[in-house]
Amino acid sequence: MMKNIEKILKLSEKRIDYLINMDNGWYVDHTTFLNGLYEEIDEAKAEIKKNNSVYLEDELGDVFWDLMMVLIALEKEWLITREKVFERAYKKFSERIDYVQSRDELASWEEIKAVQKQRRQKEHDDLYNN
Repeated sequence: MMKNIEKILKLSEKRIDYLINMDNGWYVDHTTFLNGLYEEIDEAKAEIKKNNSVYLEDELGDVFWDLMMVLIALEKEWLITREKVFERAYKKFSERIDYVQSRDELASWEEIKAVQKQRRQKEHDDLYNN
């Protein structure tokens, strides 16, 4: 699975580089694929039904593709680094799962989210407001 994700990331990078160099007006910036992501999510939702895995998997692949394209575009625009996005996501959700599994799930999910929100706000303030 990880090899396929890496391959998709490389294809996405190649596609973004091509679109930037081609400059045909279709690709503007990350919003091109962010808007596409919304459309692909709707298409995937429409395919969620029994005995439809081929179409659902195809549409979910499109959702994943557009998400990767958004990440790469934002990275090319110097707004993020993909590695930090993945790192933050892993840290956030591993912390939440560990916290929740040792407590009452519904209450503790909100508790850890609140703690993480405060931490994120402090990190943001330290980085941009000083």
